[in-house]
Amino acid sequence: FYAGLFLFFVLVSRLYYLQVVRGAEYYGAAEANRIRKQVIAAPRGVIFDKSGARLAYNVPDFALYVVPGDLPKRQEDEDVIFSAIAQIVGGEHFDLVESFARVSRGSFNPVEIRRGLTQEQAITLRRRAEDWQGIIVSPVEQRSYLAEPSLSHVLGYTGKMTEEEFEVWRLDGYSLPEHIGKTGIEKNYQAELHGQNGVQLIEVDSLGKEKKLFDQRASVPGYNLYLNLDLKLQQLAARELEAAAKKLKAPGGAIIALDPRDGAVRALVSYPWYDNQLFAKGISAKSYQSLLSDPKKPLYNRAVSGEYPSGSTFKLIIGAAALAEGVASEHLTVLSTGGLRVNNYFFPDWKAGGHGLTDIRRALAESVNTYFYTIGGGYGDIAGLGLERIVEYGKRFGLTALSGIDLPSESAGFLPSKEWKLEAKGERWFLGDTYHLAIGQGDILVTPLQVANFTAVIANGGVLFKPHLVEKMAVPDGNVFPIKTEIIRDQVSPVEAIDVIRQGMRQAVISGSAASLANAPVELAGKTGTAEYSASEPPHAWFTGFGPYKNPELVITILIERGQGGNISATPIAKKMFEYYFSP
Repeated sequence: FYAGLFLFFVLVSRLYYLQVVRGAEYYGAAEANRIRKQVIAAPRGVIFDKSGARLAYNVPDFALYVVPGDLPKRQEDEDVIFSAIAQIVGGEHFDLVESFARVSRGSFNPVEIRRGLTQEQAITLRRRAEDWQGIIVSPVEQRSYLAEPSLSHVLGYTGKMTEEEFEVWRLDGYSLPEHIGKTGIEKNYQAELHGQNGVQLIEVDSLGKEKKLFDQRASVPGYNLYLNLDLKLQQLAARELEAAAKKLKAPGGAIIALDPRDGAVRALVSYPWYDNQLFAKGISAKSYQSLLSDPKKPLYNRAVSGEYPSGSTFKLIIGAAALAEGVASEHLTVLSTGGLRVNNYFFPDWKAGGHGLTDIRRALAESVNTYFYTIGGGYGDIAGLGLERIVEYGKRFGLTALSGIDLPSESAGFLPSKEWKLEAKGERWFLGDTYHLAIGQGDILVTPLQVANFTAVIANGGVLFKPHLVEKMAVPDGNVFPIKTEIIRDQVSPVEAIDVIRQGMRQAVISGSAASLANAPVELAGKTGTAEYSASEPPHAWFTGFGPYKNPELVITILIERGQGGNISATPIAKKMFEYYFSP
């Protein structure tokens, strides 16, 4: 009797606990399963060039989703569904299931497993999904890009948000099936392009099928972006760089064109490039691995991430520093006889027999190594800048720092120090190291963007701007928000010193290493460079310059990996770009 009475009280107590104590919790869970929140994705903003040409936009698409908590409980029933789906969309049953393997089987959040469905596939799947549990086929917008692959490093691409990325964006109203910017402008302006998601509350039946709509809040479209980019200039630069690279069997290269008056980027090309449309559609693991393992590194943005010896382009900074510090004057001359001998070491000019009596303008025009050895490291009664001042001015012109361009993965470059050499190589710093640095060889590393940026400083008289691709943002109601021009450093070097460097660059076009630009539509100024980096490989080729000479509007910087001399391979590309840009 007592045992039965005890059992009765146990059962009553358990029933009270389930119905009263935990009842509200269970009811809430049941309601959560019956009333579901469905995200309405905000239309992603469109990206335009400076003339209004569409570069990135949205196209109608269909996506296939799985709701894990609604899938059949019996494995055999689930296998039947995914085998049928695999037959319709192509691919393997296993791959479809693997795409949501890390998601809890009790989750009622939709998980995207395929997009880029054809209309026929979508219709077939929607019809079949009426009899399947946990399968949704829904219209979506897919990102699409202008068929100009050289824009891939500028625009980037979108892709499915990972769980780690979701943790970053969840507080901004994002949901896991969403696509976000992964690289390029798409990544840097993700928040602006995304807009604000809407939401609708729907009632579903026991199989997860929609019964009725309870409530809805509309989405807010993202900002449209207008770039400073000139699409035709970009396309011309890309064609010419690709042709030169193929002719020279060069593994890669980069071109930057920007406005020295405010840092607006008119063209940014990194070769080789890739097809960002592959990512928008959902790239296969095999295709992605192929891009990653390609020895030419098409995913690598050489324009902002590539670090290279500067070659003779660095002489522009050395010259400005020497003039600013009083190490040299515009009238100082150095006798170039083919090189300098210091004890048992010889530091050569590139020209056998030398260049004769040389001032700074001629030294820049003809790229006279002897002159820059002397003002950089010192020789005879000329003290030279020395390592510390060379590094100081390199930094003033923007080296070893990120410019802040509105693209991800920018590199800072490198300038050596005595401490670094001792630690890295176990050697002290020698005069010869300073000589090599003064002509842009040795352990200096710069990005093509940095060279373009310090060339812009010389073109505009001394102001270091933050380069920027986006000119303005606009919302669908017509309100426009310009991107503010930012100055990094107001006066990098005295105007008088900058002006002498400008004159040397102009002389390079009139009678020096960039003479092929002499008959351009406007007066130009330039500097070529040859950057040695390996005893067994051809040197990298550089050109950097600007025009018109008196009132500069455009800086062009070109790097061709293993391109030999800048005057051979890079300058002809610059000529065609200047001709296009300044032709009436």
